[in-house]
Amino acid sequence: MSRFSRYFKIGQEQAAFDFIDISTSEDLPVFVDPYAIEIRDDEWANETSIYIKTFFAHLLKQLRDGQLTSAFHMMSHLTEPQETFLGVSAGLPQGRGVGSGQSKQIISALRKSRAFQTGMLQDISELELYVEGIGPDKISDLTTNIIRQPLYEYTLRQCDLYNIPTEKYASPPIWVPDKLAWESRYIDLPYVSGLPVLLIPKDIARIRISINSQEFYNKHMIEFLKAEYERASDSLCITLKDGRKRAYKKDVKDRHPFIKDELAAFISENPKVLELYKSIKGAAGPLDNEAFDEKFSAISFCRDLTTALEDIPPGRKDADRYHKLMMATLNYTLYPSGTNPRVEWEINEGRKRIDIVYTNAAKSGFFERMRNDPHIQSRQIIVECKNYTSDIANEEFDQLSGRFDSRTRGRLGILTCRTVDDIGRIKKRCKDVASAGNGYIIVLTDKDITHMLSLISSLQGEKIDNFLGLKFEQILA
Repeated sequence: MSRFSRYFKIGQEQAAFDFIDISTSEDLPVFVDPYAIEIRDDEWANETSIYIKTFFAHLLKQLRDGQLTSAFHMMSHLTEPQETFLGVSAGLPQGRGVGSGQSKQIISALRKSRAFQTGMLQDISELELYVEGIGPDKISDLTTNIIRQPLYEYTLRQCDLYNIPTEKYASPPIWVPDKLAWESRYIDLPYVSGLPVLLIPKDIARIRISINSQEFYNKHMIEFLKAEYERASDSLCITLKDGRKRAYKKDVKDRHPFIKDELAAFISENPKVLELYKSIKGAAGPLDNEAFDEKFSAISFCRDLTTALEDIPPGRKDADRYHKLMMATLNYTLYPSGTNPRVEWEINEGRKRIDIVYTNAAKSGFFERMRNDPHIQSRQIIVECKNYTSDIANEEFDQLSGRFDSRTRGRLGILTCRTVDDIGRIKKRCKDVASAGNGYIIVLTDKDITHMLSLISSLQGEKIDNFLGLKFEQILA
């Protein structure tokens, strides 16, 4: 199986990438999940959600206003997203998008659904829950089509990171939120063996779409009704020897068969059950690396990264190797809190300065605290990597803190270096930056990076959060 990374000779494996390292010979059986985007609270997700919300709200308005021709036109542009190489098709990749005939079937089913008629249906992530004939593959394809523009931009940023060439591509129509319309455009995409590739962030993919009607029915609706019947001593129950009432799921299902309109009626009467279901699905988090590569071994990968770090000599000659390795390592160790990496550079007096900038997508832990702290507001995580033979100096701290702002980026950065001879001086410099109100910088040496990798390989990856927290507290002490 030929992976995207192997084709372009990037020299890393899936765990080192923020994107799904697809194969062009067969589809990967995962789906783009709109709920995975909806529950995130970060810059990229918020901007991407605008595409989904404007499309779906406009579609519902067209239907409620009786503008069926306009609604059909909106749906007719939802083509097969063959560029993602995701889904469940066998053999060569092939999309399962919405054709003109299917768009009419979907709109007809949507209009007939109880959820639409009662105004309950608000989010595209709930379509599979309420509307007949819409399964996870259609939800994934609908979402991919609607967010093509953010995905194009994401793909170009990843190509920029890894120096991957792109070519012009006549894109299927792109949804434009400001105009509430589709537009045809030429864009740039990477090509593999003549096939255009649209990269997908791995944290918005799921093996199963989060909001799943069968799962909700079996594990939440039926269990809730079973408990209610037992509490009320309904005639559906039998009496056990100890006097307790017991209802069997089979009998409850016989009384309440799986019908999506009945799910809508149940949720209308018991909205907190859906709220609980969504909270559970949101807490599940993104997929781990084994979901994308069944042969992945965290122990082997951490060992390989550690060995690679040891093999890189300090000094300007190997700065590029060190920078690439740090990017791979941080992509792995910071995920899923640090996502959507992009490279930013400036040329000052012939000296190239490179930053890696991550979106802070943390839902808990250290990086969430950094984002929510009013004095830090770390919407992004800014990283500079220094392959110096000597200790980093004031200039490096000033450079990194100069990238901070309180409006868009926040005031948190990570400065990686090979070693520190005078740890007291480095701590003082971190404190000086903070005391001056210029932000907060965490210094990570080879020893720190190796420690983080060892925590993961020993199945203690959750302790990285505490490790970074202690590093931060040392700045405040």
